[in-house]
Order: sequence, then C-alpha cells, then structure tokens
Amino acid sequence: MSRAIEKEVLVNAPPATVWDALTQAEELARWFPVHAKIEGGPGGSIWLSWGGGTEGTAPITSWQPGQRFGWTEARGPVKLAVDFHLSPRGGGTVVRLVQSGFGDGPEWDAEYHMTQGGWAYFLEHLRVYVERHRGTPRDIIVYREPITLDGATAFARLTGALGVNSADAGSRYEAKTADEDRISGTVLSRQDATGQMGFTIAELGDALLFLEMEPHPGGCRAGFWLSTYGLPPDRLGDVRTRFGGLYTRALGLV
Repeated sequence: MSRAIEKEVLVNAPPATVWDALTQAEELARWFPVHAKIEGGPGGSIWLSWGGGTEGTAPITSWQPGQRFGWTEARGPVKLAVDFHLSPRGGGTVVRLVQSGFGDGPEWDAEYHMTQGGWAYFLEHLRVYVERHRGTPRDIIVYREPITLDGATAFARLTGALGVNSADAGSRYEAKTADEDRISGTVLSRQDATGQMGFTIAELGDALLFLEMEPHPGGCRAGFWLSTYGLPPDRLGDVRTRFGGLYTRALGLV
C-alpha cells in the first residue's frame, strides 16, 4: 500500500498564467525551488535545486498545457509522482496537487508529514506569487543550519523571536520581533507537529517567510526561507543582517 497527498488552492488568475508559473523555469524558481531547469513537453525533464546539494532531475510524465503537469522521482524501487491539475473556476484557476507513492510503513512517516506540510505552504506561495508578484524576480534569504536542538524547541524559539508563536493558520497577525521590529501579514500555513510555518510580511513588500525544522541526526536542520520581491539592494542588505542576527541568536549559534 502507498499514501498520497492531495491539496488544492484557488488562484485568481487564468489557467494559462498559472501554467507558466509551473512550467517556465524562471517563473517556477520565483516561488518553489531556488533554481530550476525545465525541458518541456512529453519526454522532457525537470531539474530542481534548493542549494546545499539538495537537487535532482526527474522525467516529466504529464504535459497537457493549461491542464496538467507532473513528474516522477525514482527512489530506488519506489516512484514518487507529483501532478498538478488545473481547472478554471470563474476568472481564476483551481490548482490541485497530488503527490503519490509514499509507503505506509513508519520509515516513511517523517517524509510524508514533512512533504504534506511543505505543500500546504508552497501552494499558498504559488497563489501569492501569481496574484501579487508575477514577473518580479525573487531575492531569497536562506539559513538552514544543522543544530543540536530538537525540532519542537527550535520551532518554538524561532516563532517566539519573530513574535508569531501564537498566530494560527489562515489568520491575520501583528507582531513585534525580538529586535523590536513590527511585522504583520497573513499566516499561510502552520503545522506544529513538523515545525513548519509560512506567513507574509507586509512591511517587506508582501515577502513570504517559511520556517521548516527538518529531521537531522542529533537534532534538526533549522530552515529559514525568506522570499522578497522588488526590495532595493540597501534594504535587502539590511533585512539580511537583521533577520540573520535574529536567527542566530534565537538558536544560540555563534
């Protein structure tokens, strides 16, 4: 037996626009991986990279322009299939994501639940990108340090330092960080069991921040992914310094 993840989001844009965000490498890298390469069409391939050796190529197995796009990742004898299904609704597009092939044994539990939490965030990131930032290059600030803290402790420290520890998924929030910076926006997703949370930051031009505490030997890998759009270089440098310092202090890093 195997398990599957199914999630959907309504994007306020026509299917052709959403299709481009999924299948054009430059567009895909503005909301999903850090880097992407796509050889489109039946028999094509997709290459995704999040940096730090986390990358891979997979064959494209579904290519129906404006309707369906997907690929299959081989994991030894196991194949994980990722499929996006697009359907028009009013003037927008319903995007339904299906990822299948996860084993039902306990050895698959961590990956299954982390992937589930990841898609809960990334589909919302797709929506926000298309509706608010389409065509704007992304500058991404990433911290992803392996630490000896367990995921729950690291998650509590980071959300506490950001002032969002009590903000619920789907709600508006107003917070003050440990550095006295005021931030506000919408919580796009939150999954405490896996230490994952994503939210917008209005004060940074509707930037999106995703926190993800990945399992790692001896502790966790504390992921901090801040996607900004259109910030001037001096402002971006200041944001990098301030949030980098907050991340370091919250986790007790040197």
